[in-house]
Amino acid sequence: MALDAFTLEKMKEWHDLRKNRIIRVKKRPKELFIDEIGQFVKMASYADALRYLCRTNKLKHTNPHMFRHTHETIMWEAGISDINFISARLGDKDKSILLETYGHRSARSEQLNTEKINDFMSHWTSELRQIK
Repeated sequence: MALDAFTLEKMKEWHDLRKNRIIRVKKRPKELFIDEIGQFVKMASYADALRYLCRTNKLKHTNPHMFRHTHETIMWEAGISDINFISARLGDKDKSILLETYGHRSARSEQLNTEKINDFMSHWTSELRQIK
C-alpha cells in the first residue's frame, strides 16, 4: 500500500526506535507494533493505550476504529472516488458495506463535486458556442 511521505517518515522513526527497544531480545519479531519485550501488541492493547493517552492528556476519547473512519474520510475529501481503491486500502471485501457505512456526503466533497460539474458544464457549453 502506498503511503504519504509524512507517514513513511514517522514509520521509519518508529522502526528505528523499535530496533533500539528490542536490542536485548534474541529473536527479533517481524511485527511492526511490539511491546517492550518484543511481543506483538494486540488490538485491545492499542485501545487501552489510546484510552490512557486521551484521559491523561484531556483529549476527546478515541478508539482505533476512529482512525479507519478518519482515513476513509480523508480519501473522500481528497477527491478519491475510486471505490475499488478505497475498499482495498481499508481491507474491505464487500464494497456495499463501505458505501453504507462511510459513503456519506461531507460539505467538502459536496463542494468538490459541484465544482467538477460546474467546470465540466462551463467547458462543454463553451465548446457548443464555438460550433455555432
